[in-house]
Amino acid sequence: MKILIATDCYKFNTGGITASVLALCSGLRKKGHEVKVLSPSNSYKYFRDGDDYFIKSVPAFYYPGMRAILSFHDPLIKELEAWCPDVIHVQTEGAAYIISKRIMKCCDSPLVMTCHTDYAHFVFGSLRSFPPIKAFMRGIGKVIYKKAVKIIVPSQKAGNFAFLSSMKERLTVIPNGIELEKYQKTLSILERQSLRKSLGIDDNTKIMVSVSRLSKEKNAREIIAFLPSLLKKMPDVKLLIVGDGPDRSHLEKQAKKLNIKYKIIFAGRVPAEEVWRYYNISDIFVSASTFEVHSMSYLEALAQGLPLLCRADDALIGVLEHNDNGMIYHSQKEFSDFAYKILCDDGVRDSMGQKSLEKAECFSSDAFADSVMKIYKDAMRKETATDNEKK
Repeated sequence: MKILIATDCYKFNTGGITASVLALCSGLRKKGHEVKVLSPSNSYKYFRDGDDYFIKSVPAFYYPGMRAILSFHDPLIKELEAWCPDVIHVQTEGAAYIISKRIMKCCDSPLVMTCHTDYAHFVFGSLRSFPPIKAFMRGIGKVIYKKAVKIIVPSQKAGNFAFLSSMKERLTVIPNGIELEKYQKTLSILERQSLRKSLGIDDNTKIMVSVSRLSKEKNAREIIAFLPSLLKKMPDVKLLIVGDGPDRSHLEKQAKKLNIKYKIIFAGRVPAEEVWRYYNISDIFVSASTFEVHSMSYLEALAQGLPLLCRADDALIGVLEHNDNGMIYHSQKEFSDFAYKILCDDGVRDSMGQKSLEKAECFSSDAFADSVMKIYKDAMRKETATDNEKK
């Protein structure tokens, strides 16, 4: 099958959407499908790298690190139209989506879309649950997803977004996948000691790791706020924060104000291919975010065999089972108690880590590709049936 995947987040962006797209492409190509990717370039130039088509772009004003496609009449677009994909899968709702609609019209290809983000959260924040705003978002959703034959959401939480409420019959929940082979690696004893030493961590210190973009909605502020209560019980603990973003300066000031700056390590942005090393030197993964749809960092931690300690959220359904492969907290006391239990008991930590490894298999790129392929085939059947009805 010839599959075109269109996304505004790809190899020049780090994040969950990029990781999900890479995992899907990997799984589909392993199964013999011909997959091409359409995405913004990292410059004011267009170019092709194998089956990756990069359209010239400029920095986007609406989100840091994103780029907006500048040309909708790029020679590479005509090349994709000539290729004539059997199905088009759009991962984001920006310029790549607009170009995909043009290719879809030219090639008469069915359109599948994945919704990764709750845009109402970005625009309206806590006001997004008000009826007038819900109604507005439903209207926006009808416009954006009008042409999609099938819509994929990574979790049931995403399926409940207001702007998808009028298209439930087209929705299918398929959890994100991950390229397990990229994360199921182990550092040698010397490599582990060297990395910990470079970060100022001695051999006896327990490490809680948080991996995410440092933006307010990721709520790393809560982890830092709760850390002192754990340190009272267990002083030999450090928090390793991997990632960067606009909230970093606030987090550093917060740590200094709480007098725990020496207990927090800001590793900064780490190349995607190196992130597994930071999981590998850690003892537990922590997250306070309730913004996630189906976080890739959860899956990465599972693949590394780490217990998870996360704030209660619907995005954890099917990923974290309480008292199985980690623990779910609702308050500062629970965070402190649960972290202490996992970090102090090697047997508990090892058992939960093994459960995480087993859970990770559910999210392999192969399993992901199999599930999405069923949607592609269904979309093609529905498109054929619609065309026949028109005739």
